[in-house]
Amino acid sequence: MVRTEFYNPSSLAVALELLDQYRQQAVIVNGGTDVVEKIANGSIDPAAIIYIQGISELKGIGESNGFVRIGGAVTYKEILDSPLCSQFSALKQAVLEVGSPPIRVVGTPAGNLGTAVPAADCNVALMALDAVVVAASKQGERVIRLADLVVGYRKTALAANELIKEIRIPVVPGVNTASAFVKLAKRKAQDIAQVSAGVRLTVEGDVCRDIVVAMGAVNKVTVRAYSFEKLIAGKKVVDGAAAIKDMVPAEVALRSPGNDLFAARPGAKAEREYKEAVIGVVVERAIKKAYAEILGGRKSYGR
Repeated sequence: MVRTEFYNPSSLAVALELLDQYRQQAVIVNGGTDVVEKIANGSIDPAAIIYIQGISELKGIGESNGFVRIGGAVTYKEILDSPLCSQFSALKQAVLEVGSPPIRVVGTPAGNLGTAVPAADCNVALMALDAVVVAASKQGERVIRLADLVVGYRKTALAANELIKEIRIPVVPGVNTASAFVKLAKRKAQDIAQVSAGVRLTVEGDVCRDIVVAMGAVNKVTVRAYSFEKLIAGKKVVDGAAAIKDMVPAEVALRSPGNDLFAARPGAKAEREYKEAVIGVVVERAIKKAYAEILGGRKSYGR
């Protein structure tokens, strides 16, 4: 066991300096809900723990240049309380599925993105909302698409000296766009998704003009379902959603040899077959949920 130093930096610059110094030997504690467990069970033994919840530069939620910007240390509870985030129904619905209220007070979406768990609820919602992350290091900043952030099971494209400074979600104005998140789990609360889907839908009349579909717990990474998007784009929303129900897109790669979410273990075949059977239904429900919000918004605006 190595000697572990604990740091509580007061600024982003100090935190990045520490990360640059320790690199692979450091762990970032944000909400701490995942990292603390790993330290306790001995799966990681870091030389430095860098606690970033006290850094004011990572705590804000604001809007500029067409994006809502969520700081890397913003908690789930702060997202639920934010008027700016209320326009993203998929995000709010996913946050309400995360753990329990006490966990949402300390846990953070950025922390979930950093752990790269394919079943993480907010990761799916954020991909559906076409979000990006800003990664910061001592050398500067770079913007990473969510589809490029996770490169494998619990592996990200973040360098050892980088942290997630903020999450940016594009604002799509108007009452003809809405989003939704749907999850299947064994229990109704505080359970990991067996399958989940997030959708952002834009319509003209009853026709799908644009759609983003993301899926969780079907692959070793969160999946952007381009096949579903192509199937419904330009069609009536109800007809497209119905067609999706019986289709498993190639991008899910449930039977791919490279999909190590389904390792050779007892029950793996049945688990994969279950996911194949229900994923289309879950996506269909998410589309209908978003469409219902659009129709409700039209009514409230007298349209």
